[in-house]
Amino acid sequence: MLEALIRSWSSLKIPDKVSPVFVIIENDDEEKSKTVIQNLEPLFNEGKLAYALEKEPGIPFARNRAAQEAINISADLLLFVDDDEEVDIKWLENIITGYRNSDAKLIGAPLRARKPKKKLNMIQNLMFKNINNRYKKKENRASSKTALGGTPGVTIVTNNWLAETTLFSKHNIWFDESMRHTGGTDSKFYADVIEKNIPTAWVTDAYVYETISEDRLSFLYQYERARDQSNTNFRRKNKGNVRLNLMVLASILMKSLAVAILIITLPISLGLTLMTTARSLGWIAGRIGAIMGSESSLYSKTTGN
Repeated sequence: MLEALIRSWSSLKIPDKVSPVFVIIENDDEEKSKTVIQNLEPLFNEGKLAYALEKEPGIPFARNRAAQEAINISADLLLFVDDDEEVDIKWLENIITGYRNSDAKLIGAPLRARKPKKKLNMIQNLMFKNINNRYKKKENRASSKTALGGTPGVTIVTNNWLAETTLFSKHNIWFDESMRHTGGTDSKFYADVIEKNIPTAWVTDAYVYETISEDRLSFLYQYERARDQSNTNFRRKNKGNVRLNLMVLASILMKSLAVAILIITLPISLGLTLMTTARSLGWIAGRIGAIMGSESSLYSKTTGN
């Protein structure tokens, strides 16, 4: 996965007056990917490929390390993509154009799904169709709701993300390291940016592509991911508000009814509501768990490179 990302970086069209440094932050206790990176370094005619090891486990530590690396080299901008993604050849050009044409200090852009190269079974193929449809709906929704002048109703997350480094160095907004394994730190970062009335934007044509691995193409994975996301989201917003707990109980009852309908209509939809069913069940379990005091451990296990 990492090699595919680096190769896509090497093919990018570099905008005028941009000198990119492509930094891999490895979040591990030892260097496991450095050789791969060194072997691919000759591919870069423009820009520089760099590497840093962050031994403190947890996604927010890796993201904050990336921000610190950017500040250390006096970079104006920091862009994030994930290691299971590939960037479109015009990704950097388009997202920089959007940045230059806006007043935004934080920018998001679309994520699209790609099948893994391995042959998939029937359930995996069906789940991929569900995921692909969900990504398309999210992209269409973001494109219709957002623009270079703002992002109402959309959360900018780090799968395709640009920020001015002043968000860290001047405004002192960082990824919350207390959320080491729960996930949701990029959503919290976005909420902190909005709370400070810092302008945001959405660029509709700066695409990245996520290869969906086979282990994510299961009902159980989608249920567990939605459960942990629901748990983290509720715990972040709740802050002990009992009234909100009572409100969410009503929402759980309504969602349970919706799940029952989804299950009944699964054959009619030809399985295209399979993911919605899994995520709805996960949402219910996550909310109940949060009310009872449990905490997400979505990213307590690290996989890939």
